[in-house]
Amino acid sequence: MSPFNKPHWTFLGYAVVCVMLLNASAALAETTLEKIKRTGVMTSANTFTYPPFGFIDNGKQIGLDVDLGNEIARRMGVKLTFQNVDFRGIIAALTSGRVDTLITALTSTPEREKAILFSEPYFDGGIGGAYRADSPIANAEDIIGKRVGMELGAAGEFWTREKYGSRVQIKTYDTTFLALKDLENGRLDVVVSSLPPMRYAMRTMPSIRVTNVWDSRIVGINTRHEDKDLMAEINQHLLAMKKDGTYDKLIAKWFGPPSESGR
Repeated sequence: MSPFNKPHWTFLGYAVVCVMLLNASAALAETTLEKIKRTGVMTSANTFTYPPFGFIDNGKQIGLDVDLGNEIARRMGVKLTFQNVDFRGIIAALTSGRVDTLITALTSTPEREKAILFSEPYFDGGIGGAYRADSPIANAEDIIGKRVGMELGAAGEFWTREKYGSRVQIKTYDTTFLALKDLENGRLDVVVSSLPPMRYAMRTMPSIRVTNVWDSRIVGINTRHEDKDLMAEINQHLLAMKKDGTYDKLIAKWFGPPSESGR
């Protein structure tokens, strides 16, 4: 039988297959940014275990990362949805395509920069010290010979042991908050930890101050390397937020103004 004599449904089937192939080809060519604009939704991952950046309060996802991400999404004209992902799998969640971005206060390191892109910095989550206002600590070397508290297994402990070892009197705690309480009560001279969670925890401790950053830990928003157009848009809105004062308002919301946070 001549192809021109085949039933009409056969040609219809060919047409349907062609349309499906064209749609599949278009989907493959679509960038992440184009997908976000088309669907109106951008996805991100966060551990929600690192206050005040991301944590769960009364079953609700809150924190600086949440507010920052929602504001960027609003300026993009889309909605942001977060997935709660364990820290060990956070980078894989991005590189595998499970999420579009990471907004989870991830520290920039050379190894991580090989795997994913980092935005303009939005915080320095570096190591520093907390001290009582009546017993000031300025430089890192000032902790030598002092009673130093730190959270067991946290970045502050590793940094202190590596830098000063036996030259300080180390006492470890299950949480940074417990160490800060002992500092407040005079049982420690200084607490060494990442500055963001210390600044958040000490908002109700008026006698406690914090130093400047002793060892920098820059954090940024992340995309896949191939999503440079998405990163460019994120950076555009992030820089605009810093310029128009929105960023400073979010920092003050979660850490208090400089006079309260001890900066």
